[in-house]
Amino acid sequence: MIDFHIDINEQMPLSSAILYAKSIGLRAIALIVAAEYIPGTAETADRALPKDHIKTSPFPAQLMEKQEFVHKLSIYYDMQVFFGVQLQHIPPALLNETIQFYRALGISLIGVHGESISDLVENGTNFSAITAKADILYNPGLIDEKCVELAKENNVFLEISTHPKHAYTNAHIAKLAQKYGAKLVLGSCAHTLHEIHSPAMQELILKGACIENHNSYELLQKLQQNHKI
Repeated sequence: MIDFHIDINEQMPLSSAILYAKSIGLRAIALIVAAEYIPGTAETADRALPKDHIKTSPFPAQLMEKQEFVHKLSIYYDMQVFFGVQLQHIPPALLNETIQFYRALGISLIGVHGESISDLVENGTNFSAITAKADILYNPGLIDEKCVELAKENNVFLEISTHPKHAYTNAHIAKLAQKYGAKLVLGSCAHTLHEIHSPAMQELILKGACIENHNSYELLQKLQQNHKI
């Protein structure tokens, strides 16, 4: 199985997350860093500036260094590991240009923190993330039918979360995804090693929400084909 949402922080070093995930039987993982809006992203996206110019500010440069390090670790541990960002607490009106900025930067996987019922997230975030074609809408919460229909059209994957904080709405998300043909992926939103779930636990959580199918392997293949790792 696959976990597309492991949050990297001081409690979750890159190498420790990879080693632990492999030890419990995960096939592939995505290591995610929280990212914010960077002033001037609209100009950067419009002009399609070279990556070397984009990386002149400290945070983007650090992201690129981490992505390169993750690639090296994936080779060392012989495991498929992706690096990505989760855009959170960004005004919906700024999400499109922010996503384009991080795409221009060359980040492997771009997700947006959705309107989870467990967090304070501005209304309209789900819609803006989907229309801007993020790769994944994390913890979409009580997402509405129009957004799910748009997710299908824009090929945006919706997260089914194994984290207790966000899993309350899994059945709702899955029901609408099945109705409109939207795609689902698994993520743990893990902040510590013990919040990363084994394939066996993932299966139990899916069963508890009456979810029979998901599209995690399809996203995996998409990233492989795009040579993003």
